[in-house]
Amino acid sequence: MTPKYLWLVALVALYIPPIQSLNCVYLDDSILENVKLLGSTMTGFPLRCLKDITDFKFPKEILPYIQHMKKEINAVSYRISSLALTIFNLKGSIPPVTEEHWERIRSGLFKQVRQAQECFMDEEKENREHPHSEDFLTVYLELGKYFFRIKKFLINKKYSFCAWKIVTVEIRRCFIIFSKSRKLLKMISESPTFKQELK
Repeated sequence: MTPKYLWLVALVALYIPPIQSLNCVYLDDSILENVKLLGSTMTGFPLRCLKDITDFKFPKEILPYIQHMKKEINAVSYRISSLALTIFNLKGSIPPVTEEHWERIRSGLFKQVRQAQECFMDEEKENREHPHSEDFLTVYLELGKYFFRIKKFLINKKYSFCAWKIVTVEIRRCFIIFSKSRKLLKMISESPTFKQELK
């Protein structure tokens, strides 16, 4: 192969990793977009809804696990995204915003789930020989319990306007916490010390 073609091959190889990781890059953007969309429903929070505010007990104990899950963070992203979409797809509810805005929120969450799934599948192909850790299973179960509490609250409140206002604020808070954890993990994983520990 001539030097001219070797240079072209090297150039193509240089661009392959970014293409493969685009799903994960777009996922971070989608999470932030949905934080903004959910935040737009918070304007004019009615005083009558204050009495219904509930502590859904976000499992903060999973955060130390997440911050060290470089190989499983995308599986956690898919778990959170799909559970949130399930909540917003519940039938017989009274949305706290216009139907058009509500559809934008659901569309944004669907996009986030799709990107999280694609990112997660890319990761699974690379790590198919490595089973999930016990920490991952703990995070998986605790997130399931957390979203079940949110769903149960909506059912008990009969999907009321106030219930949706409160749940929307809570899921936005969940996304913010998780987004910060992803950023922190990225910073840690890119540090020379962390890379040295992996060797």
